[in-house]
Amino acid sequence: MLIIGALVLPFFIYALVTYFKFSRNDDPKDKKEQILACSSKYALGVFPIGWLILHLYHSFIASIPYNTYRDAMWVLLLFTVQGFAINYYKKRMQQSEASQE
Repeated sequence: MLIIGALVLPFFIYALVTYFKFSRNDDPKDKKEQILACSSKYALGVFPIGWLILHLYHSFIASIPYNTYRDAMWVLLLFTVQGFAINYYKKRMQQSEASQE
């Protein structure tokens, strides 16, 4: 499990930086809320898939303590997916604004 955590850590750091840069930029509030709503929708959709994978790992490969379940699901998996989704939707909105002009 330590190896998986080490592999996911760079993606988590990238997502964390993306989220903080997004939350501190000067975009209008309604635009930020729209991007956050779309990214949260995808992040929460990943939750059951991640839970299933962790449960199968726990059942067939090695025992996982509850703290690892919680940290992996909430912090690493959901936050990483949301950070990448924010980046995706931010670029998509910029492209749509550029094409409208």
